Amino acid sequence: MEYVACNLCGSDDALPYCRVGEFQIVRCKDCGLFYTSPRRPVGEIAQIYSEGYFVSQNPDILGYDNYSNHARGLKEVFSEHLTTIEKFTQPPGSLIDIGCAFGYFLEVAASRGWRAEGIEVSAYASEVAREKARAPVYTGTVTDARLPASSYDVATMWDMLEHSFDPTTELKETNRILKPHGHLFMTLPDAGSLISRMMGRHWFGFKKAAEHNYYFSKSTLARMLAKAGFELVALRRGVWPCSMWFLTTKLTPYSAAASRHAQSIVRRFGLENAVVKFRFIDMFVVARKDNITPEDHT
Repeated sequence: MEYVACNLCGSDDALPYCRVGEFQIVRCKDCGLFYTSPRRPVGEIAQIYSEGYFVSQNPDILGYDNYSNHARGLKEVFSEHLTTIEKFTQPPGSLIDIGCAFGYFLEVAASRGWRAEGIEVSAYASEVAREKARAPVYTGTVTDARLPASSYDVATMWDMLEHSFDPTTELKETNRILKPHGHLFMTLPDAGSLISRMMGRHWFGFKKAAEHNYYFSKSTLARMLAKAGFELVALRRGVWPCSMWFLTTKLTPYSAAASRHAQSIVRRFGLENAVVKFRFIDMFVVARKDNITPEDHT
């Protein structure tokens, strides 16, 4: 376990907010960013995102019950995301999906004429993505990939930034590899939403402290994007898809009995793989690389 300072403002003055098992979620007293500290060290990335993450025995704590079962819902949502992306720039453009997992977004993007590549920290998932999407996929973080500057028209991060161990650095590197006025599109949980404020310490976003390192509100995300050299263009509610079975596992931290009962009902009616789309969890973000270097924002 490691203690860390605020990744947004650098302050190490934070107030404890809640505990999730062995993890502590804190709130920076200077800028308000929520983050996990202590957290698992960056050296455990390979262990966290092993094959067991994608077929997890404890998906209420870490990973997915079976990530492959989410393919249909994810592809539907990714198609919707591309419709939004194509309002800003059209294929055949160059696109890099950071945190591409099994490469489902790469598949959808390629089918619509994009030159798509991926980056994925999981060696297991990146190998699956190369096979499924038949696209270049780099194993590691965007910083590890050392890609040429000004190479891509579009970068995407779908529910990825909250997992990052150093989001400011990764956003700055994403800015560097985008072409002038290139666009970044993201989804991530909204820690400042009405439901998160109502649930407080019991918000489901905090329940994933074993894998989520940062919890952004609209204001803290906007500040970090500016620090990394981006202009915030649009921010709205996003779509988060999941299977009914995955949803039942998310009840476990609140009530194991309710989770078991829900699983029994879902099994009885054969709804395990039915897709549910929520529009109150994620925010969908559009940002544009501006003409100011990231260093000028710090």
